[in-house]
Amino acid sequence: MSRAHGSARGQGSGGQVRHRASWGSAWLGAVVQLWAGVALAQSPPDVPAHLPPDVPADLPPDVPSDVPADVVKEDVSAIELGELPLLPELPLIPSDPASLQEATEAPDEVVVGAARREQSLGNVASAVTVISGDRLRRFGYRTVAEAIAAVAGVHLVDDRLSTRVGIRGLQPIGDFNTRILVIIDGTSMTEAWSHLSGVGYDLPVSVDEIERIEVIRGPVSSIYGTNAFLGIINIITREALAKARAWGRATAAQIGGAAGSAGFATGTPDRQVRGAVSFAWRRGEDLDYLGVSGLGRDKDRGLSVTAALSAALGATFAQIRVYSSRREIPFAPYDGDLDVPYTQTNRQLVADVSHTRQWGRLQMSGRLFTSVYRFDDRASKADGGGPLLVVGEARTLGADLRGRYQVLDEGRLDVTGGIEASYNDTGDSSQIDGDVKNIGEGLRFDLEGFYAELESAPTSWLGISAGLRLDRHSEFSKRGRLSPRLALFLSRDDRVGLKLLYAEGFRNPSTYEAYFTDGDDVLENRELEPESIRSFELVGWARPTPATSLRASAYRWDAFDIMKQLVVDMEEGDGITQFQYDNKDQYASAGLEFEGRFLDSRGWLAFAGVNLCTVTSVEVSTVDPGSERVVDLAGAPRVTASFGVSSPLLPGGWHASSELLMIGSRPNRDGAERSPAHVTWNAVVYLPSWRGFDLTVGARNLMGIREQVPAAEDFDREDITVGTVPGEGRELYVRLGRSLR
Repeated sequence: MSRAHGSARGQGSGGQVRHRASWGSAWLGAVVQLWAGVALAQSPPDVPAHLPPDVPADLPPDVPSDVPADVVKEDVSAIELGELPLLPELPLIPSDPASLQEATEAPDEVVVGAARREQSLGNVASAVTVISGDRLRRFGYRTVAEAIAAVAGVHLVDDRLSTRVGIRGLQPIGDFNTRILVIIDGTSMTEAWSHLSGVGYDLPVSVDEIERIEVIRGPVSSIYGTNAFLGIINIITREALAKARAWGRATAAQIGGAAGSAGFATGTPDRQVRGAVSFAWRRGEDLDYLGVSGLGRDKDRGLSVTAALSAALGATFAQIRVYSSRREIPFAPYDGDLDVPYTQTNRQLVADVSHTRQWGRLQMSGRLFTSVYRFDDRASKADGGGPLLVVGEARTLGADLRGRYQVLDEGRLDVTGGIEASYNDTGDSSQIDGDVKNIGEGLRFDLEGFYAELESAPTSWLGISAGLRLDRHSEFSKRGRLSPRLALFLSRDDRVGLKLLYAEGFRNPSTYEAYFTDGDDVLENRELEPESIRSFELVGWARPTPATSLRASAYRWDAFDIMKQLVVDMEEGDGITQFQYDNKDQYASAGLEFEGRFLDSRGWLAFAGVNLCTVTSVEVSTVDPGSERVVDLAGAPRVTASFGVSSPLLPGGWHASSELLMIGSRPNRDGAERSPAHVTWNAVVYLPSWRGFDLTVGARNLMGIREQVPAAEDFDREDITVGTVPGEGRELYVRLGRSLR
């Protein structure tokens, strides 16, 4: 395995050791038995199963401006999510001002993922942004990555190996989103071998399935444990309708190539079945790179396929999701041959079943989940050797049990507690030119978590939340790690408020980082320790008008024992080096963040956000372990900003939407040039009803200036330090869809 794998994947497994967990497996068995007892009870019809546990049935709906008249004219407050259309309706209708305003405001004020239950934005112990389904359609987003790119404090790093997410300046170059938790309908997508979390086509959900996306900033380990380090991306999919529907959509794009999705939904909110399939074939583009002109698009291809099936029966919900994503990289990482594209494939299957039961003031929920993951890559060698082939695999089986008890009425005191356990089996292998270099026997490990949370609202203007979680890893933290979270909420008439927030989080080493060795240039390090982060934040929010929401945050994040890939000597004086992870870095991010949203009864939608921060890294010298220096973190922008506006339905029945995304200049690795500031301008025209179809015509990066994306050392050549790789150019695309009752 080349050095690129070390930086690009960020973790792994392997090694020659096989570890068996003891008391963790016993806990897993106990959880399964408890869950089975809960599930056998009769399910009350008023507990929704399609949402994560603890979510009440009166979640406000998302009614876009193109909802049919027979729905809009009803009492919107009485509409269930499951009664809303799966896709925009075909008839063009006038907007009823009062109903439209009530419906379009409500979803942006409700959060589910921050505490695994429904909360208002003013009572969430994090700074949260909600992207509604209406906004997804109006701005023509094709992936989750495109949707979150305009969120305040978020920036994307797309070096074509993967779409990486940075939050408040923190995105270690080469990391594969291992410090962000991606959740779909209550189930984590993070796999056990390398902790990969995809947000593009390497994610088992199509954007056409999504009802809303929640971006939750900061550590949430007190609820979710490991990997909820920098934040959470919580994805909630759409419910079925009271009557059967089918839908389909096709996309053609200059760079993205061809894509399509189709699905069905049938039933009621309490009895429903939903299914969807999608594919995306990347056409690619011609590039100039390292003095090579016209690097062909045949080296910039990709193919992704996803499928999902979910069902709800009363208070029981089940889903299964699978994806396969193959990507070809034209930049010859790992000192490869520029004439032969590097190829990477990720495949994953996730499934879970959950049940919720109410006994008076007590609500109990249980869940069983599993995940199977496989990674393959193929890298050519510029010196004619190779190719280098690496395979990584992971299998996970787990369960959790959660209870919430209402001690006092009207939210004056609620207590939540739960346990979670999983068993993980990982392994890998590598070979060069057919010669097997390593067959990892595998690492087996248990994860266990025990958590409790107390919430109290003694008055109408004061709220308090306190949570604590203990996590144990059978390999890396046998004694356990504590993750506290504290929050104080002050508000007045639900129009203005203040939040004081404190939280701690952690991330365990992946088996890739600690145990993988490829027999060539990557060395394991079984002495790695978990990373940790501490967050302080002051949040002010206001609703000066019914159509306007504002938020301002002042924050400081301190991260310790960050795992970083280093160059080490195999034997002193022989000039041969290898790459190895070590807990060498400390990060600090401090800054101000502002965000605003506008949505009125006429259908105007606008948003804006800016993040100003200083991000530093305390680096320990590899030559002199006692020497440290404070530097600007490589790849961290001091400024990110976004602005977007979408019109109401204009004469002719179309929305016009446009957004600007700005990222400031960024330092790069030592010896590499700085990445200059970049502005991306996107524009979309969306017709919810055009001759019986919905039509989207969009353009991304209209100015055509390529972003110079910070590059990991994976892209370095033997005699060249590659600081940046070119981003995508201008792209036009068209989407055409149809939904049937």
